[in-house]
Amino acid sequence: MTARPAAEAGYIQQFVERASSLYSLPAVAMEVLELTGRPSIDAAQVKSCIERDPALTIKILRAVNSPLFGLSRQVSDLHQALALLGMKPLKLLVLGFSLPREMLDGVEADSLSRYWSVALTKAVAAREIAEYLGYRNGDEAFIAGLLADIGMLVLMQDLGAPYAQFIRKAEEEAASLLEMEVGTLGFDHIILSSRLLTHWKLPDSVIDSIAAIKPLPLTAPLELANLSETARTLVLADRLADILVGKRLAALPAWVEAIAKYVPSDKTDFENLAVRIEEKVKQLAAVMRVRIDEKASYVDAMLTAYARLAEVASEAALDVARRDPEELELQTAWEEAKELTSAMQSFRQRPLTAAAPEKPSTLKSSPAVATIETAKASPKDVALDKASVARLDFDVQRCRQMREPISVLQLTIDRYDDLLLHAGPDEAIQTWRLLEKAVGAIIGDAGSCFASADAVLMVVLPMQDRMQAVETARRLVAGIRTWSLARAESGRFSPLTISVGAAAIALPPKNFPSGELADAATRCMEVARRSGGDSVKSIEIL
Repeated sequence: MTARPAAEAGYIQQFVERASSLYSLPAVAMEVLELTGRPSIDAAQVKSCIERDPALTIKILRAVNSPLFGLSRQVSDLHQALALLGMKPLKLLVLGFSLPREMLDGVEADSLSRYWSVALTKAVAAREIAEYLGYRNGDEAFIAGLLADIGMLVLMQDLGAPYAQFIRKAEEEAASLLEMEVGTLGFDHIILSSRLLTHWKLPDSVIDSIAAIKPLPLTAPLELANLSETARTLVLADRLADILVGKRLAALPAWVEAIAKYVPSDKTDFENLAVRIEEKVKQLAAVMRVRIDEKASYVDAMLTAYARLAEVASEAALDVARRDPEELELQTAWEEAKELTSAMQSFRQRPLTAAAPEKPSTLKSSPAVATIETAKASPKDVALDKASVARLDFDVQRCRQMREPISVLQLTIDRYDDLLLHAGPDEAIQTWRLLEKAVGAIIGDAGSCFASADAVLMVVLPMQDRMQAVETARRLVAGIRTWSLARAESGRFSPLTISVGAAAIALPPKNFPSGELADAATRCMEVARRSGGDSVKSIEIL
């Protein structure tokens, strides 16, 4: 199964273990899974097993007779369903309709409606896209789409109101929920889904396809070439659900570009696709007896996204799309991290029991900004030493007295662990010393540079606002790249790149804790590093 770095964080396992103790697939689903996993499948035995659950049987027949499967005649019993669909689609339907009731109980209605809107749209979109691309994996892609976001349900149950608010803010700001989760929690709900489905022993092909959904910027290119057809279909469906349900319009260019690599398409094709998906999502919601948000039109969302794309030249539109979501994602992460951090710390203190978790009823604030004590998303824990705090405090207070802005950059070498492993500690230390000198030479008199933590350099830029700080950061990225390539020409060294996070405050208020500025820059640095490195991310503290 495809591994993701975030999956190694120990506290993810706490969610998985707790969820495993609280939620399990119904006995019928587990038995069907076991029967269909045998070398020789007895269809009569599978049919008999499913028929022991009348409610499940009805759900399956409703789904089979809906337009989702496009059968030429009505199916009246499971025997016909098996004959017309085959064992694999029927098995996947059983799994899809077998989410534990405990996982849904107690979730507020609006949050549950959002969840089902996303889950059903992703499932239907996966099947429609598979057909559109000429793949035969539609049924498996459908079930993968239906199960991909169950990690959201786990987080809704365990983190309660702060996570529900977190989702709302992501939608309101049209930001990437997965990137926000990684930036605040250190992992995303997709990897949580994959781990829980692995515990439930679902097919590896379904789990691998779900794990292929990555926490990338909405405008990032979709790398599909090395994926299986099911995974490729699901990644496309996930991005399309962002556009149609989440109204994340900036995601359209990369999605259109990805589709175009496999089949010629135009605006009319995508408009028709949106029409089909919307109709079938409503039909599936009726079949499953769940409530979805029907206020917004998928076709309108698609056309609005195209209109936005057509407002300016293609290159300029893509450039705007690259910047705007970053602004929204980082700012939202900053605002929401306090509440979600508090909920996360509260969750970690709970014993691992089968008792239903008590949900927080109010949002709690935390003095720490965008820092989670136990998160291990970065290679090192970034904590300022006393000398760094003192130096930063001095500059912050000086700028406050002068009524001037101040910015902080935090930068790290991309893939630092590889450097340490291959070059050794002595060479890594020497590289950092040279890097610090190179950074100091590039910024000149504009600010000061010093090691603020293990494998992190801080640059303090008094009297520089956010735009100026970002320009300085970009000069650093370009300058270090040039310096590194020249250094590598000797053959002794490998080229290296850096990731830079920038945080600015227009006018520091009285008693402003300077550590918040450094923490915000660190968060941006980690987002830059996770997005592939060799880049700059920024935020302004309001």
